[in-house]
Amino acid sequence: MGGRRPQAGFTLIEVIIAIVILGLLGAAAGYGLQNGALAFVNTTDNVHTLGKLRAASERLVREIREVRRDPLTPAAYDIATMNATTLTFIKSDGTGVTFNGAPPLVTLGYSTPAGTHTLTDQVNSLTFAYYQVDGITPATGSADVAFVEFELVLSRNGNSYPQRSRVALRNQP
Repeated sequence: MGGRRPQAGFTLIEVIIAIVILGLLGAAAGYGLQNGALAFVNTTDNVHTLGKLRAASERLVREIREVRRDPLTPAAYDIATMNATTLTFIKSDGTGVTFNGAPPLVTLGYSTPAGTHTLTDQVNSLTFAYYQVDGITPATGSADVAFVEFELVLSRNGNSYPQRSRVALRNQP
């Protein structure tokens, strides 16, 4: 007498439930991976922008430190232009230097060899300020300037990254 043998396997309902659960787990994992990749890209962009900010700020400081005394008027520095967005001066080696901040660029120009170079291309603003030896009183010209301060602000994806530096000019009287 042959009885019925129990069937081995899964029912259709069990298979559908397993597929739905696997689909939900896959969607959650995909969402997490997508957010992780987006965070990585944003962090990489921010680090790149901060690197540009650091490099441009260090170059500005290094060049400004080299402002020479005016050979014709030793009480003054050899600065031709000192306004809020442009600084033009002669370095101790006789090279003319011009910094100009015109968003989105900060440019560095040399007289010898003649040429203009881009320091950074993400500028929101570059502002120069000039101070007397007390560090508080604004300088009125190359004869009473002792400090050059600049604020460089870069922007990326709606975020602003400011850097302010104050450079003490060498060879104070």
